[in-house]
Amino acid sequence: MIYDLQKASLMKRFSAFLLDFILAVVILTGALFLIMSVAGYNDYYNEFKTLISDCEEEFGISFDITNEDYEKMTEDERTYFDACYDKVVKNERYMYLTNMIFNITILAISASLFASLFVVEFLIPLFLKNGQTLGKKVFGIAVMRIDGVRVTPVIMFVRSMLGKYTIEIMIPVILFIIHMFGMGSIVTVAVFFLLILFNIILLIATHTNSFIHDVLASTVTVDLQSQMIFNSLEELNEYKLRIHSEDVKKSQYF
Repeated sequence: MIYDLQKASLMKRFSAFLLDFILAVVILTGALFLIMSVAGYNDYYNEFKTLISDCEEEFGISFDITNEDYEKMTEDERTYFDACYDKVVKNERYMYLTNMIFNITILAISASLFASLFVVEFLIPLFLKNGQTLGKKVFGIAVMRIDGVRVTPVIMFVRSMLGKYTIEIMIPVILFIIHMFGMGSIVTVAVFFLLILFNIILLIATHTNSFIHDVLASTVTVDLQSQMIFNSLEELNEYKLRIHSEDVKKSQYF
């Protein structure tokens, strides 16, 4: 057991991540189903599909076409298609249903992700200690402050809920949903990929091989078998002083 940094290997970290990911997906799926059921997502979606179907039948066209299909239309067909589409999207009920589906989707995904991350990355580490998730416990790795001190609940909350949940997960998820609903732009796509790229750069460039959540919380993932973790800086300094004194005494005999 030593007090200098003993980083966990990327293989161990990835293995722990996979195990935690499976647990998080199970919790996420259950929470997602519950929230969407309570919010009546299926009712809004079915009504939306019925509205589109009725409009297609009324206008004698299909709105489910690709850009290639649209380009193949004649000028008159495009004019008619655009006019029909404008009537649909400006329909008050259509706008209401679209907003409800979008809002419920954002709410359900964000709340479900929060629930899964809160359990897997915050509650379980509080119980297992040393910032260990179930995956980290199985593969013998832990989380500590960069200075070698044991993480506190506040630090773990910053790491898991502010770093992982808010920055690394929810921002990309919201950008992706906005893009999927056709409300995004080149800026949303750029921010999405820049955030991912930034995380990769941090992993490669930082001496602790850290992601955003670790940089934000000033933490590092370590090999628990070889890493000594202290309860406070005072305890760490006392240990260093004791080791130094022992080395001085030993040097006197040589």
